[in-house]
Amino acid sequence: MRPLKNFIPCFLMLIALTSSLEARAASKAITEFSLSFPAAQPLTENYINIGDVKYHYVTAGQGPLLILYHGFPSFWYTWKYQIAQLARHYRVVAVDGLGSNLSDKPEAIERYHITRLVDDLNKLAYQLGGDSPFYLVGHDWGGALAWTFAQTHPQRLKKLVVLNAPPHNLLIELLKNNEEQQKASTYMDFLMHPVGEAILSFNDAYLIWNMGYQKHIDHHRISPAEGALFRQALAQPRALHSAINWYRANTNSPDSATSRWPVAAQKTSAESLLIWGQQDKAFVPEFLRQLSEYADNPEIHIIADAGHSPHLSHPQKVNRVILNFFSPAAE
Repeated sequence: MRPLKNFIPCFLMLIALTSSLEARAASKAITEFSLSFPAAQPLTENYINIGDVKYHYVTAGQGPLLILYHGFPSFWYTWKYQIAQLARHYRVVAVDGLGSNLSDKPEAIERYHITRLVDDLNKLAYQLGGDSPFYLVGHDWGGALAWTFAQTHPQRLKKLVVLNAPPHNLLIELLKNNEEQQKASTYMDFLMHPVGEAILSFNDAYLIWNMGYQKHIDHHRISPAEGALFRQALAQPRALHSAINWYRANTNSPDSATSRWPVAAQKTSAESLLIWGQQDKAFVPEFLRQLSEYADNPEIHIIADAGHSPHLSHPQKVNRVILNFFSPAAE
């Protein structure tokens, strides 16, 4: 057996190489952002320790704290249009969600349960902004998380905006009782199956990247170089597996009481806005009619010709709606 001391230099070299690759990935994304928005507020990146995990985030601008939380299968760069405009009025923080891009990717599935993620988000906001209420914007899984945060910590929020996502407890209700949502969500079973994950992980996650981002390149919403950033984020070791763990932790047992967090009929008193791309195929529009059972007087803004990612397909409309909701004078 080789002495342990012979492995120490190799181990240290591996750590250095990993750190170098992470720094290169972060700097490349920041460079692309600067090229796309040369007049935007300077963008910086950092890491923050939240208990047993480390989150990566980027930030720009000054003023009240505004946190952007992306969905599946993405990373902070999906908010490029929003960062560029919102950072004129707010201190914008766009986080890499747990398991994505340069944030930590814990092995335990339960670490991705929405209760843990809500706790992480609360601690992150305290570290970045103290006990002052903040603005929160979420999309897809980041939106479901944002709704749950608002249901459990409404006093921590100034206002909430969610794009194309129902509250998590409403999603569980739909998965249990709505046949159309069950049909629309059959892809979840494929995602969570080992064979499905293996297929989607092949060739640096090309298939799921192609389904998610090629159309945005074709429509010139992101450049080919920016498209490569999303591919690179998906190809990070364990990134796709960790992203799918959000599904395993939060949708795998819709009959389980632990899935129905915080409780089946929990509402939020936080002032909230849902931006809904009407062509979305992931969620049935039935949830719009039920939303008032889960949030007090939510505003709903429908973009008729948008799909699941209106922040990329219709950024100016989305930005205008967000700014007008947060502060009409900020436009």
